[in-house]
Amino acid sequence: MPTIDTTHINRPVWFDLSTSDLEAAKRLYGELFGWSFMDGGPAMGHYTMAFTPGGHAAAAIAPKMPDQGEMPTVWTVYFGTADMQESVRRITTQGGSIMVPPMHIPENGHMAIAVDPDGAVFGLWQAEPFPGAGVESEHGAMCWSEVNSRHAEANAKFYAGVFNLVAHALEMPDGEYYTLHDGNPAVCGVMQLDTKSEGIPPNWMPYFYVNNLDQANAIWEKHGGKIMAGPIASPYGNIMAVQDPQGAYLCYMSEG
Repeated sequence: MPTIDTTHINRPVWFDLSTSDLEAAKRLYGELFGWSFMDGGPAMGHYTMAFTPGGHAAAAIAPKMPDQGEMPTVWTVYFGTADMQESVRRITTQGGSIMVPPMHIPENGHMAIAVDPDGAVFGLWQAEPFPGAGVESEHGAMCWSEVNSRHAEANAKFYAGVFNLVAHALEMPDGEYYTLHDGNPAVCGVMQLDTKSEGIPPNWMPYFYVNNLDQANAIWEKHGGKIMAGPIASPYGNIMAVQDPQGAYLCYMSEG
């Protein structure tokens, strides 16, 4: 896949995990995705960069801070923005809110954490100069993301308005799903949570690509991860919905 050296704007560009056990997460995801790691050290709260087997930035893992013990273990999906303040303005004027105001990450960029009108948390990233993921849709790299919503149609309009995207409703016999576009292909999705999802809060779900689904499942279970659903057939491959031992949800998928 072509490498990415400039931040994509108005679409997901980065995933990171806040976890209660950094070393266990590194063992699991390192074997699953073939990642190598670079720890940012105490000054960066041990924010640990993960790299694909090809050496491209893939995602990051960070330990929760001592005062974050009650916060869930969760993956965060970040949208690229060229104007952080304008993105914040659009979020708040269209019914969202800001959880963590914009902050400068020295020699990298600016980030913020927001909440959509349905309650799902997502991030913003403005590169200065770090662009986010260095490659997509290869083993260990991001390949898709979607927000699970109680009010999918309204939430699709929210994200379309904030990020200058166009929402398209997919024809589905047993569900409601929207794709968001700035052209083709789609950049992310919005899924309606159904009655089987009672108790699951609205959330963003990151997807990673793997070369071999059976091998990935074996590694996942070896490290104590739970398989929640799958394989789920889709036009783009077979999807596994999983939960890691510390509680974070994600999906991985393969063409075969």
